[in-house]
Amino acid sequence: MEKKVLCIGDSLCLPGHLNKYEDTWFFKLKKEFPDFDFISFFKRQLTTEILVTMGGGKKGVDGWPKGADCLEAYLPHTIILQLGIVDCAPRLLYEFERKLVSRVPNLIKTNYLSLIKVLRKRNLGNTLVSFDKFKININNYIERAYNIGVSKIIIIGIAYPDEKMVDKNPQILQNVDKYNDFYKKISSENKMVEIILPLDAKKYDYRIYEDGYHPNKAGHELVKNRLAELLCHS
Repeated sequence: MEKKVLCIGDSLCLPGHLNKYEDTWFFKLKKEFPDFDFISFFKRQLTTEILVTMGGGKKGVDGWPKGADCLEAYLPHTIILQLGIVDCAPRLLYEFERKLVSRVPNLIKTNYLSLIKVLRKRNLGNTLVSFDKFKININNYIERAYNIGVSKIIIIGIAYPDEKMVDKNPQILQNVDKYNDFYKKISSENKMVEIILPLDAKKYDYRIYEDGYHPNKAGHELVKNRLAELLCHS
């Protein structure tokens, strides 16, 4: 019987930013492990909220908890998660402002954003998913995975950007460290969970990102190689 590998992630898993689908770690992994059943749940701007909200939660319908589309619906043997940067990146606009500017004409939106960029810096605490909620989401997901007999959860740690992204968002490294430290804590406490951190621009003397954050072909190869090492022993 094929081992089901459920892969959930944001835009870092997807083609684009000069990458073809064939350049992605997901495609490369499927080619290297043809006897595994790889299932993808990828979407741009995805956060860990998806793990506890998408699908399930309706009484009398399968009896699945909220978030079942990311877990219980598939009953995977192994899970690969690449989530967190959208959760933790410091934002310029607060939630009420994001809702407001989404409803106004583009000219007003552009002028407002230009003004805010002059008047305000990004706030470490202003994130799409707070650190406390991030921890709740991950703990909930891991507990559910354990309860259905998942063998392994591999977390691709939040990537460390290069100077292009840091220049635009100077405090981002602090939040990447903070959220990654929680991933590391979870991994140290649970044999089912393993974190890998292949994407860190400081580690390499060649480019691994196209735009400061999204991995290029070399970056995807780094991720694929680490995942392949772990899948070989799964």
